Parts: sequence; structure tokens; C-alpha cells
Amino acid sequence: MDILRDSCVRHYINRGMILLVILPLVFGTIGCSRNQGQKTGRWKIIRRADWETRFYDVFFIDEKTGWAVGNNEGNTIDEEFDSVIAYTVDGGETWKPQASKTQHPLQSVLFTDHRTGWIAGDNGVILHTSDGGGTWHKQESNTFNNIFDLHFFSAREGWAVGDFGTALYTRNGGETWENRAQGLGESSLRGLHFLDSQHGWTVSYEGLTYRTNDGGKTWRFQDTGIRYRLSDVFFANPNKGWIVGDRRTILATTDSGKTWKHLTHGSNKRHETVYGQRLKTGDEPLHSFTLYDFCFTDSQHGWIAGDLGAILHTSDGGNTWNHQRGGPTPHIGGDSVLFGIHFVDNQTGWAVGEFGTILHTANGGKTWTLQALQSYFLADVHFVSDQTGYGVGDRGVVLYTEDGGRSWNPQDSRTMECFGSTHFINDRLGWAVAEWGTIIHTSDGGSTWAWQEAESRNDLLGVFFIDDEKGWIVGESGEILHTTNGGRSWERQQSGVNRHLFGVHFADSQNGWIVGQGGVILHTRDGGAKWSLQANLGEVWLLGVHFTNQLTGWVVGVGGLILRTKDGGNSWVRQESYIQASLNDVFFLNQNEGWAVGGEGIVLHTIDGGENWRPQWCETRHNLNSISMTNAENGWIVGDRGVILKYAVE
Repeated sequence: MDILRDSCVRHYINRGMILLVILPLVFGTIGCSRNQGQKTGRWKIIRRADWETRFYDVFFIDEKTGWAVGNNEGNTIDEEFDSVIAYTVDGGETWKPQASKTQHPLQSVLFTDHRTGWIAGDNGVILHTSDGGGTWHKQESNTFNNIFDLHFFSAREGWAVGDFGTALYTRNGGETWENRAQGLGESSLRGLHFLDSQHGWTVSYEGLTYRTNDGGKTWRFQDTGIRYRLSDVFFANPNKGWIVGDRRTILATTDSGKTWKHLTHGSNKRHETVYGQRLKTGDEPLHSFTLYDFCFTDSQHGWIAGDLGAILHTSDGGNTWNHQRGGPTPHIGGDSVLFGIHFVDNQTGWAVGEFGTILHTANGGKTWTLQALQSYFLADVHFVSDQTGYGVGDRGVVLYTEDGGRSWNPQDSRTMECFGSTHFINDRLGWAVAEWGTIIHTSDGGSTWAWQEAESRNDLLGVFFIDDEKGWIVGESGEILHTTNGGRSWERQQSGVNRHLFGVHFADSQNGWIVGQGGVILHTRDGGAKWSLQANLGEVWLLGVHFTNQLTGWVVGVGGLILRTKDGGNSWVRQESYIQASLNDVFFLNQNEGWAVGGEGIVLHTIDGGENWRPQWCETRHNLNSISMTNAENGWIVGDRGVILKYAVE
């Protein structure tokens, strides 16, 4: 399995290994393990995303009433195959679901008044409401092609476009739709805009632009010079219009589309000086990300939403565009792709995207606030005390708590890469590692994070420090990095393998173990000067390792695998977990009491060194990726969709 660079590695492992098989004998003991004098407890959710949704579009009919549409982002295909309609009547302070009566992802939403609206989506879905979304009814589109955009002038006349040259027209509010696709070929149409009932434009995934002068009966190709993805099109008047797309493309025309000017074409230096963006060493060119959606409130004021959490704004009719947030400019919290944006006036607007992101501005975009707790995948958690802890995950997200997890605040990690691991020595000194050789370090509890250079471009998946100077990082292709000065410099240690390495743990400054792909278990007795291969178990993935001393340790992996050693890894004995789900992490408080967590909400507990592992009840079925315990009564687990659990003693 190759590592995918657009999300965390373990996320993809979990999604492929979620089958859960627990024997009836074990399930007969569900609940927390008991020992004489031991307090009982439960794992309870302390952080849950408001919407585990990929929002594609948002529309507000006024400053209070709006809708956002999309589909679920679940652990399984079945969970993702479920559409979402979110509705608010208080400007987004609260959002509530509306029943869509369809499972297909919803791509676009539009209302002509407070009661009359349409939603379009995959598999030819067009939904209509005449009561503000209290009930949604499916309209017959006569196609199974995905539909990506809608445009209505009134409650009667409208258009919709989608895959394979689909261009639908209705003159009766959608009671019937006819395909007006002459001249469009098989283009995958993504954006649509009509100035009046006759004049309109549409753009395609293949980089093609078309215009109609007869209400869509015929379409004619307009050459923009672009042959890559175009996302949306908007015209302010018959002559002046814009198109956005991939590679941060903004095109402008002043002659109805006969000619187009590529506003954002040029060097990185020009992007830095003209568009006010800072360069980040190692990034792709700044114009490489995708812009998805337009919204203009008048001929002068417009906004664009895009990848990397980007929102661009113009106040001069589109002659110049400047970033209000996102893009390569670092910002607090994780990065998310923003697919939809809508303003009701020059001050009040919303933007939506993946991870259940809903952003709101009341000052024209000068500042944006979250209206929903996001569902970023969390890869690792580390607590240094009963109150202070850190979680890291997808798209550069770093979360911090100083009240035992009752509240979590995002920190500015200064990166958009996906974190694989974090480790703290105390409440101020810590490290986190991510894709593309990314290492960040803080000495003030995460108030500021600074980059550390290791001359690596591999995905880094595990980090462990024995003290404030000595630490190790492991990653893809057998990468092992070591520092003896707190990360001011990193040196490569030879692993002797080319497999991906996921977990690292040291019992002291000399004795350490690393586990990874291909059943690899590596061991060092001299602080990594030499690593030896202790075990090679074949094509299995070993994901977590924990030692309580130089002799006693555990390894966990896919298929419910648990191994224990009592002789420093010279021999390993399998312990029965009675599950087939992936086990992603293991943590032991002492030689007897330990925990393991994994796919589909699996939490296992032992009080006899793993001779018996008992499943624990917890309040989620999401994949769980990491566990951190400070003592027998305080522990935390992080997992998919931003879920965080805390061990609560009863």
C-alpha cells in the first residue's frame, strides 16, 4: 500500500480494515475491567464534530435564513453514501438537519424566496421544496448523470448542468426538465450563470467554456486558453465576467467572453507582491491550488472560495483580488477545502467546505468565525498532566487543552500537512511531525510553533523524545531521524529496511524499538547507532509499540494483532484479542495494566499484562487512532472525524 499524501496514512489503513469480530465469550464481559480495590470507569465523548459532512454549497435568502448541502464523511462507503441538508434561521448560530429523502451527495442549493428552493446532486438528483425545506420532493430530471450547479430566475424558470454534457431547462419550476445540450458534447459541466433568460455561460472540468444566446437551445465554445479544471463562472453584466478554476486560476473578460485575461498567471514573486501571500519553503507554486465558487453582491464586491481554506475578495470589480484567509498564508486551525460561498450583502456572508466547516463573516470578510465544530481526522494525542494535552491530525490541525479536555483550542501549526504524531516532554516543550518531512517544535506550549529542518521529504509518522535533547522520528521508506540537541539538527540513522515505519518507543536513552509495514520490528541497544531487525512477520502492518522497561513491551497491528515480549524483543508471543479490526495504538501504565485502541471504536483493557484483554464500552464507532494515559483514572483517545474520548471514573 502506497502512502497517499492528501491525508493521514492511518486513516486509509482503518478504512480498509473495519471488520469487527468479537467472540460471545468476550462480549459477555463488556464493561470496564474490575480488580479488587480498582475503580471502574467508562470512555465518554468529550469532543464531537457538529457535522461530519463535506459541505459543497451554501445559500442564504436573508441574513438569518440559509441552507448548506453536502454528504457525510464517514468511515465506510455506506456512511459516506448519505446526503445532508443543514438549515438555520438565526444566521448560523444553530444549524439543524432537514430530511433529503436521498442518499446521493448534494452539490448545489438555491432559493428564489423563503419557501421555494431547489437542490441538485449526484445521480441526477433534483430536489424541490415549497415550504422552506420542511419537506423536499424529488423532481424527475430524466438523467442519472451527476448535477453540479443550478440557476433560477424565478420560481418557474431555471437551468441545471452536470456530467456528460447535461444541461437541463425548466419553465414550470421543475415539474418537467428538458435537456438542452446541443454543442456541449460530453463535457463535465461544473459552473453555470445566466444574465437573463437568453444569455448564459457554463464551464467544464476539462477547461472548456460555452456560451448560449438562445436560452440554452444551442451552445458555442469560447476559447479561454485553459485546458484544465474550471469550476465556476459569473457575469456582472453582458460584457464583464469571471471564471475560476484549478491552479488558482482567475480569468476575466470585458467583451462577453470573446477574449479572456488570466489575472493570476505569473511567477511566485508576483503572487507574493500583488496578492499579499507569503512563500513557504518547499511548497508547490502558489497558483497550484483550486478555486471553486464565486459570489458577487454587486458589480464591485465579490468573493471566491477555494482549496487550502482560501477566500479571496475584490472591491474594485475584479481588477484585483486579495486573500482574506487561507491559501499558503498560515492561519489558526487546520486547513480545509472550501467549496461554497454566499453573501447576502457586502458585509454578511458564509463559506462551507469539508470536515463540516461553516465559516461566517459580519464585516465583509475581514474576519471569519467558525459556526460548527470541525471533523478533522485526529492521528495522535499526548497528555503531559491530568489537565494539559495536545492532539494533532489532518491538514495541519493542532488542538490544545488545559482543562483536561473539557475545551479544545486550535493552534497555528504553520503548516497544512497531515500530522502523524506528536510528543511533549512537559507542558511547554513538544514536537509534531507530518508529511513531506515536516517537523515543528514549540517551547511555549504551542503559542508559537517553529519549523525544524531535517533534509527529509518523506512522510513522518512517529516521534518520541526521551528528554528535552534526545529524540527520534520514524516515517516512510525506512526513515529514522535522530537529534541530540532538541531538534536544532537532525541526523539520519540507518534502519536497514525500506518499509514504512509507524511507531517508535524508547525505554531509556539507549534501548528503543520501532515497528512498521511488513511486520518489521527494529531494536537498538545504543541509542540508534545501530538498529537490528528483531522480527519480520511478513505482510502485516504493525502500528503501535509500548515498553514499560528494557525487557517488557507490546506491539499491536492489523487484524487485532497483539504481541508481547518479556526479554527485550528476543522473542515475541501473540496475545489473543478476539477481534479482527486494526489495532492502532497501545499504552501501558505498568507491567500489568494496559490499553489498546483501534478500528470501529475498539477499546481493549488488560490488568494482567495482556493475558486477558477485555473490550470496553465507548460512545463511538469511529476508528480510534491514539491513546494517552496519565494514570489509572485519567486517559484520552482521539480518532476519526475529530472524536475525542476521556476515561471517566465512576
